[in-house]
Amino acid sequence: MSKFQIILLSVFGIFIVAAVLLFSLSRGSDQTNAKIVVWGSIPTYDFDNFLNTSGITENKTISIDYVEKSKDSFDTQLTEALAVGGGPDLVILPVSKIWKNRNKLILIPKESVSPQVFTQTFIEEGELLMTDAGAYALPILVDPLVLYWNRDIFSGEALVAPPVYWDEIYSYAERFLKKDNAGNIQQSAIALGETKNIPNAKSILSLLLLQAGTDITGFVGGELRSVLGQGFNLPLVPSHAALDFYTQFSNPAKPFYSWNQSLLSAQTTFTSGDSAMYLGFASELPLIKAKSPTLNLGISKVLQSRVSGKTITFGDMYAVAIVRNTRNPQASLAGAFSLISKENALELSKIMGLAPARRDLLAEKPTDESLSVFYDAAIQSRGWVDPDDRRSSEIFIDMIEAVTSGRARTQEAVNKANDELEALINQ
Repeated sequence: MSKFQIILLSVFGIFIVAAVLLFSLSRGSDQTNAKIVVWGSIPTYDFDNFLNTSGITENKTISIDYVEKSKDSFDTQLTEALAVGGGPDLVILPVSKIWKNRNKLILIPKESVSPQVFTQTFIEEGELLMTDAGAYALPILVDPLVLYWNRDIFSGEALVAPPVYWDEIYSYAERFLKKDNAGNIQQSAIALGETKNIPNAKSILSLLLLQAGTDITGFVGGELRSVLGQGFNLPLVPSHAALDFYTQFSNPAKPFYSWNQSLLSAQTTFTSGDSAMYLGFASELPLIKAKSPTLNLGISKVLQSRVSGKTITFGDMYAVAIVRNTRNPQASLAGAFSLISKENALELSKIMGLAPARRDLLAEKPTDESLSVFYDAAIQSRGWVDPDDRRSSEIFIDMIEAVTSGRARTQEAVNKANDELEALINQ
C-alpha cells in the first residue's frame, strides 16, 4: 500500500476528510503554509469572491491559488504543464473531460471512498466518476439543461405553460411557426434539428438519447465501450428514435418544421423574441437576461419522454480531482474536501448561480424561482462517460448532418457514429 493510499484510508473512514487533514496540518506552531494550485474554467473573479466569502483564505495551514483556464485549451495546457514538471495540484473539470484526462489524475480507491457514502452524498450523475477500482473526482456543481420560454409569446396564443412531454411539441411547433410571404421563418417554436446555429445540439441529442434509454457509452467487462447502436431489447433502437425525433424539425416538408441553418444562433433568436422556447444551460441565464433585459422569461424543466416514465435531464457536472503530479498529496486532498464541503459547495453554487452536486444541499430548496428549477434539474441530471468531448462533438455533428443532408439514413448514421466512438475510446 502506497503512502498516499494510507493517507486516504486514514481520512476517508468517517468522510470528514478536510477536518482531519486540516487538524493534522496545523499541529504544532512550526507548520508551514501549504500552497495548493487549482486550475478550472470558473472565472477568476467568481472564484476569488468564493475564496474570500467562504473563509477559505482565513485558513492558515492551506492556501489556494486559482488559475483560470479556457475549456477549449484546458487539455493541452494540462498535458504540456505536466510534461515539464509543472501544473496544478487540483483541477475542477466538467465530467466530459474526466475520462480523457484520467491518466493525469489520482484514482481514489474504493477501499478509501465507500461507494455507499459516495452515492448517498452526491447526485446520481456523480456515479459516472466511479469505476470498479474507485473514483476519479468529487462532484461540486451541476449546470443542467433547462427550458427557457417566452411568456409573452405563450400568452399571445392563450397558453399558460410550456409543454411537458416531447410528443406535445408537435402542436406547439405548428402553432408558433410564422413565415413571411417568401416562406422564410419569422418566428419559431424551438431550435431543434440543426447543428451550426444550435450550440447545444450535442447536449440536446444526448438528453434525447438518455431519455430514450441508451447510455451512449458504458462499461462492458470493466472496459468502456460505445453502446450507441444497441437496441437494449426495446421495440425501437433508442438512438434511432432519438436521432429521428431531433432531425425532423429541420425538415421543411414536415408540418412541424421549426428551424433551419439560415436563422441566427438559437440563443440570439430566443432573446430577440423570435423563438418561443430555448433549450439552454442554467449557466446561460445571466447572458440571456443581459441580452434581453425586458424579456418576459419563464424557466421550466426540459421536456420529458412520456414512454419511459422517468424524469431525466442532461447535466454538465463539475468535479474536483487531484492531479497525479501534485507536490503535496495530503494538502491537496484536504483542499479538495474543503472545496466540496457542505458550506463551501453551497457558497460556490450561490456565486455561480448554479446547483450544488450534494444531495443534502439540493434537499434544501431555495426561494428563488430560477434556482429552484435548477436544483430540481440537478437532481434529475444524467450524463455519459465521454472519451473526448471535442472529438465526440464532431461525431455527433456529423451524425446529425448526415441525416439532415440526406447523406445517410438514420441507422447508417448511428452505426457510423457508434464505430467512431468505439475507435475514439480505443485510442
